[in-house]
Amino acid sequence: MAKDNTGAKDARNAAAAARAEAKATEQARDRKVRIIGGLVVLVVMGGLLAIPLIAGKNKGPDTNASAAVPTGVTKDTYGVKIGSAWSAPNADKIPLLQIWEDFQCPACAQLEVNSGEAINKLVDDGAVRLELRPTIFLDDKLSGQNMAAGNPDSSKVTTMAFGCAVDAGKGKDFHRTVFANQPKTEGDGFSIGLLTQVAQSTGITGTALTTFNECLASKKYEGWVNNSYDRFSKEGVTSTPSGILNGKELTGEELFTPETLTKLVLAAGKSSK
Repeated sequence: MAKDNTGAKDARNAAAAARAEAKATEQARDRKVRIIGGLVVLVVMGGLLAIPLIAGKNKGPDTNASAAVPTGVTKDTYGVKIGSAWSAPNADKIPLLQIWEDFQCPACAQLEVNSGEAINKLVDDGAVRLELRPTIFLDDKLSGQNMAAGNPDSSKVTTMAFGCAVDAGKGKDFHRTVFANQPKTEGDGFSIGLLTQVAQSTGITGTALTTFNECLASKKYEGWVNNSYDRFSKEGVTSTPSGILNGKELTGEELFTPETLTKLVLAAGKSSK
C-alpha cells in the first residue's frame, strides 16, 4: 500500500510496475496469477502484491429453494453469519461486512493472513456482523488440475465441509484453518483426508466428527453451495476476495489493510447510531 505521504503519481507508478511484473511472470510460468476474462487486478499494499481474482460473468446453477442450509444460514443471501452481533438487540445498527471467497483462491488465503486477525477482533468485540459468502467458480477454471490431483470439484467439496463445520459450531475456526492449509500449488485442491484433519484441529472430535464426516460424505449441503454460487453470479461480483461494507464495495487496499478496514467498520458503526 502506498504510504500516507506518497503522492498519487508514485502510487500509480507502483501499480503499473506491479502489473508489468505480474504479466511477465504469467507468460514465463504459465499460471501463477489466475487470469479470468483476460483481466488481472493488482493491488499494491505495503510491498505485498494481493491479486483479487476476476470472476467475470459466471453462470451458476439455478437456485434450489428446498436445499438444506447450515445452521444460521438464511435464504436471503445463503451467507454464513459469524459472531454475536447478529443476535444483539441493536443488530440492525451494527455494520454488515460481507466477504465473497473461493477456498481455492490464493488471494483469499492472503486476505486471511493480512486482515483475518483484525476481522476476527471486530467480530469478537461485537463491532461487526460478518457474513462469509462462498463461491466455487474456480472449480471450472481448475477442473483439470483438480482431477489430476485426485480432488475434483475441490471448491465445492471444501465449501460443503465448511457448512458441516458451521453445524458443529466451528465455522469461523474451520474457515481460518482451511486457508492456512491451502495447497501451495494452485489446483491441487483439498483432499477429504485434509478436510477431516482441519475439522479435528478445530475441535470437531468424537461424535461431532462422525456427524461431520457423514454430513460431508452425503453431500448434504451441495444444494446450498450451488445456491450461493448462483447468487455470486447474479449479484455481479467481479472478484474474489470481495468485501462489501454496508452495501458499499471496498477497494482491495481497504480490504487488505487491517488498520484501514478496522477504521472503516468502526466509523460505519458510529454513523449508524
